Amino acid sequence: MASFANTLEIPDPLVGRYLASEGMLPLASEILSEGALYLRYALPIEVALLEVLAEDGWLDQIHLEGVRRAAAAVTLEEFQAEETRVRHDLKALVNVFAARCPAEVRSFIHLGATSYDILANAHLLRLRDGINLVLLPELDRCLHELYRLGQRYAATPQIGRTHGQYAEPMTFGYSMAVYLERLGWCQLELKRSLEGLRGKFSGAVGAYTTPGLIHPDARKIEERVLGKVGLLAASTATQIAHPEPALAVLHHLTAAFGVLANLADDLRHLQRSEINEVAEAYQENAQVGSSAMPHKRNPITWENVKSLWKTFMPQMMTFYLDQVSEHQRDLSNSASARFLPRLILGLTLAGRRTAKGLTTLVVDEQTMVGRLDQLNEVVSGPLQALLSGLGLEDAHEYVRMASVEARRSGRSLLEVAQANAHLAPWLVRLSARQREALSQPQKLCAPAEAACRRALAEWGRRLDLV
Repeated sequence: MASFANTLEIPDPLVGRYLASEGMLPLASEILSEGALYLRYALPIEVALLEVLAEDGWLDQIHLEGVRRAAAAVTLEEFQAEETRVRHDLKALVNVFAARCPAEVRSFIHLGATSYDILANAHLLRLRDGINLVLLPELDRCLHELYRLGQRYAATPQIGRTHGQYAEPMTFGYSMAVYLERLGWCQLELKRSLEGLRGKFSGAVGAYTTPGLIHPDARKIEERVLGKVGLLAASTATQIAHPEPALAVLHHLTAAFGVLANLADDLRHLQRSEINEVAEAYQENAQVGSSAMPHKRNPITWENVKSLWKTFMPQMMTFYLDQVSEHQRDLSNSASARFLPRLILGLTLAGRRTAKGLTTLVVDEQTMVGRLDQLNEVVSGPLQALLSGLGLEDAHEYVRMASVEARRSGRSLLEVAQANAHLAPWLVRLSARQREALSQPQKLCAPAEAACRRALAEWGRRLDLV
């Protein structure tokens, strides 16, 4: 649809750097460009109207093949030239389409329609295709990789963290299953919200005023025209389609973006030098981590995903602002609505880079297990719960003080507790399995492994990953 030479000269890094470097420009142009909005999505609605009119006897159906050839032949260049002349996008599109149509049908083109009977639906069709054809394949790759990592590391012990501090043992696979469920939920809700999109073909104020003069049942015409392009009609409308169904789609897009950003944050922090539990692939023969410090291997994948989220997530606020228009319609969202594909493309880029990062992620199981083995204090939560369950009042305070003593003395928490005259009689009442788990934090990870495998089974089924 367009030439993409010298993309780095384009004053938009989304195009010049990101889409070009990922080889995504042709697909983005075909599905999500301004040209696609008019030629790929708006023109078929004009054709659908003529097909319905032909079915009702307004024009001879013999001319429909010529109508379809005319729609396929309209070029972006002639549309742009006509828009420059008439300074109205839909009128320009109608003009260049009509010029290529058989003379017998020209008076019926756009009959009874207002511009947004065409454009409102074209925006919805572009949104739906952008998600189904551009975005969802990348999210599917992320989900498959999270599922794979969950399976591979379901039993790999790791210390869990809250507030950046050591908390309780878990497994690395379980943390991946958490993100599988979060992203999977967003994907399912995104697909469900797409089914709720509703179009309109009801005239200038949405009340069927002109269509009602032309057709005995204007509502039936609306349903039939929209049905031909795969949309359902809302019960009411203004000049534009109701924004809330599309807004729900955009909300779930943004929520999925947030999940990727959160995953990126976690993996970036696990690559910190003092943690070093995961690493991303590094091309030793060429890759540079720092211009000043040759030894560095920075977490660029995850920093990039987080940065993309910071760039595109705030756009959602604009779409919420576009929910409000005066009376039946104003033009205060005419510019902002055109930037909607950027959110889809930004999330697609983040999804693609996340999937690549997960595919090549290096998980240092030895570091994870070794660190956990050295963290005897992290059994404090299970210990105080077990003692409370046995009936020890204020077990939390007893264990807290034992933790202070363990840290001060360098002994293990269990050793300090066993030496405490008040706690020792309670500890002997614990089962052998419970005492073993308190002495070896790895033994506390079995529930996390079981929960991981349970989540993988459920979400693998729900997301068709197996």
